Amino acid sequence: MVSARSRLKACVVLSVALSQGCAVGSELLEPNTSPDVRRSDASSPRDVQAPPDVTIMTNECAASDTDGDRFGTHASCMQRDCDDRNPAIHPGAPEACNRIDDDCDGMTDEELGEGTCGMGACRRTVPYCVNGALQACSAGMPAMETCNGMDDDCDGMVDEDVAGAASCGMGACRRTASCMGGMMAACVPGAPAMETCNGQDDDCDGETDEGFRASVVNSTYTTLATRHDGCNQATRIGGACNAAIHRFCAGRSCAQSGFGPLENSGDTSVVACVVSDFVRSVPYAALTMQHPGCSASTERIGMQCNAAIHRYCASMGYATGFGPAEQGPDAATIVCLRAPGAQSVSTTYTELAMRHSGCTQATRIGSDCNAAISRFCSARGFATGYGPLENSGDTVVVACVRP
Repeated sequence: MVSARSRLKACVVLSVALSQGCAVGSELLEPNTSPDVRRSDASSPRDVQAPPDVTIMTNECAASDTDGDRFGTHASCMQRDCDDRNPAIHPGAPEACNRIDDDCDGMTDEELGEGTCGMGACRRTVPYCVNGALQACSAGMPAMETCNGMDDDCDGMVDEDVAGAASCGMGACRRTASCMGGMMAACVPGAPAMETCNGQDDDCDGETDEGFRASVVNSTYTTLATRHDGCNQATRIGGACNAAIHRFCAGRSCAQSGFGPLENSGDTSVVACVVSDFVRSVPYAALTMQHPGCSASTERIGMQCNAAIHRYCASMGYATGFGPAEQGPDAATIVCLRAPGAQSVSTTYTELAMRHSGCTQATRIGSDCNAAISRFCSARGFATGYGPLENSGDTVVVACVRP
């Protein structure tokens, strides 16, 4: 038995319904019956409507729907299928990226949208579908930032860190001209501040930590012995005292190491504490390359190692250096000092003997020369000094350190 829904599917207009006989629910329109000749409980043919999920088709339209998608190709079809071989293609079908008119509206791959990627000058917008193929969005390549009101380097910021921008000032006052509204503004240096011990040029005079770079400290051998028990009134100077002074100064504010004794008498030991950004363990093999007389097997501390350390620090871009602050089997901890805080100064043993009679060509190095060099540098306006860095005959090169 043919269902009422199937019979209604074959009807599209009242004339067809009257000639074929169509029903909605339990109501039947007999063939060749005029609208006025119907059952007393029947609705007017004008009230006959298809259920919402039923596509009304004539018999001819239904017969032309070979792919079963409820859209045929006959002239009587209200909407014609443009490809009756594929049930996925018909009026109202979703459009896909395939170079096919899926929804039978005469256009191909339309209204599939666009994609956007990147930012700033790298921002790109592309259609999702091109020639039937999905297209990925690729951002442009960033460029060097220039002052033009655009985000050239595509980082979300405009005209920041502009290449070639003028700089002014020094130290903590150094500034770089900024770009505003695509135009370069004048460069204005920052305001100087009071110098503190922080590794920066706070007062913007081209020098760092001046006033803190070197300080002369009155200590005692009793105190130094707590840092290294080998440093006492009996030893007074040497490797153990180098380590004790280094540790003593490193424990103070604004100092990483130190040298001395500059002066000593009884239990008193005057030392120098210094600021340094290079306190490192260096193999004796590296020092030997600077001076063959300084090695782990021969001289581990003394004039030849002084020269080796000075030369090694100079090769690293520093003014000079001292050590060993500590010693290991194959390495020495050395301390390098930067200019202008430290400066090499050439003098003579004759002049040093005028500062301390015990420092001569005969002695050349030791506690008496430590005192002579410290006094020599102090007389020249420095905080103190150490050495000898190099010496030959009456000539001696020392290091003077600014406060």
